[in-house]
Amino acid sequence: MKYRIFVVDDDRHYARMLSYRLDKNPEYEVETFSSGEELLRNMVKKPDLILCDIMMPGIDGIEALRRIVARRPGLPIIMVSAQGVVETAVEAMRIGAYDYITKGQDDLTKLDAIVKNCLEKVALEKEVTTLREEVGQKYSVRGIIGDSPAMQKVYRMIQKALRGDLTVAIQGESGTGKELVAKAIHYGSTRKRGPFVVVNCAAIPRDLMEGEFFGHEKGSFTGAHARKIGKFEQADGGTIFLDEIGELDLDLQAKLLRALQEGELVRVGGNDTINFNARVISATNKNVVEMIKENKFREDLYYRLFQYPVPLPPLRERGQDVIVLTNYFLKEYLKENPDFKGKKFSKAARHAIATFSWPGNVRELKSAVERAILLSDSDEISAADLMLGHGGAVSPWADRMSLAEAAERPFAPVQPDFDPEGTPEDDAVSMSGIVLGQDSDDIVSLEVLKKRAVERAYRLCDGNVDRAAVELGIGRATMYRLLKKYDMMT
Repeated sequence: MKYRIFVVDDDRHYARMLSYRLDKNPEYEVETFSSGEELLRNMVKKPDLILCDIMMPGIDGIEALRRIVARRPGLPIIMVSAQGVVETAVEAMRIGAYDYITKGQDDLTKLDAIVKNCLEKVALEKEVTTLREEVGQKYSVRGIIGDSPAMQKVYRMIQKALRGDLTVAIQGESGTGKELVAKAIHYGSTRKRGPFVVVNCAAIPRDLMEGEFFGHEKGSFTGAHARKIGKFEQADGGTIFLDEIGELDLDLQAKLLRALQEGELVRVGGNDTINFNARVISATNKNVVEMIKENKFREDLYYRLFQYPVPLPPLRERGQDVIVLTNYFLKEYLKENPDFKGKKFSKAARHAIATFSWPGNVRELKSAVERAILLSDSDEISAADLMLGHGGAVSPWADRMSLAEAAERPFAPVQPDFDPEGTPEDDAVSMSGIVLGQDSDDIVSLEVLKKRAVERAYRLCDGNVDRAAVELGIGRATMYRLLKKYDMMT
């Protein structure tokens, strides 16, 4: 990368001398100009650094500096002053100049170091800007996977949240992506250049939570060996994300409410009032309205935090998004682990994924995809590799539990009538957790086994079609078709 440097001075001899000095560095590309007017006309070339004389006829260096700072704030400009105009150079620094050198005294001795330091700063700022853009893109609304009607509603709500600084409360089951939505709001808002600070309210001991929020002074308690800046101070100018907000005890809720109302805080063990300006986004998987009724959550804090609620749908209500996410996680894992290149999910596996209830939502799906890739002995990942309903970590019911016992457990609805590629009834029924029959020696036709499996599941689930479908690993629509086919509907 070459840095474009402008040298501006009405003394052409001096300008050529500076240019010659800088041109020795192969990373520099130097252009010289003899007036402020010429400099301003050439600003379309977007220089990385300007060395500008202060005393010039017409538009002098100070006026050129003012105009450039107004157009391109942050562009480093080094002012070049003659003997006896140091005060003017200091004024230029107040306007926005990066530094200055004095002609005939220390110009060449200081020049190399000043330019080098200045351009290192430019490179660092460009890198930070690039990283921010990458992060912003990753956590933008476009970075959230899914196109179901339920997620389209979420996208619209996120877009509206970008319009101002409303406090946002994201509600949803564990694993639905609440932090991802919080980041999309932050990096899509005017605060995107500020920090995004996360506080997991469930992961911090209660006696340390106040210090985590507001910081503490040295010696304020045993073990406080130095001053600590709290999360709210760290988030000044940006966003603070309070995850699992329902875990806060009532005492800290009162202190949080006051801090939010006043926009100020006091560190633990301190006396000074500290102002902060941070947007607050909170998240919870609890029913806060019920918590208010049970006196576990302050109603006034609720109205402060839930100014703009954003509910997230569970994965089981997102239709074909489950297959879209599966393909995405598979692609990402294979990209990072090329040794598994060529792996793909079988038709039966995709059907099992589409009809599973996913109580752990997107987080559980990602875990299941990665585990299935590792467990698979061939390029085609089978339904069995997913370990859904067969004792795997993602199963809502353990393998040791009988179907009758499972029927007594709370049930989450499965995907409504969605088959990823047709209806692989035979594959799905053959891999189910139901014992298909007692005949160990006789050959039984597949049709008889299928009918027996459907009948047994329907009976043991007390006629609950949804539960029977989950146990068989088939969709609800498929279950209804089979019940009708075998004349079992009551």
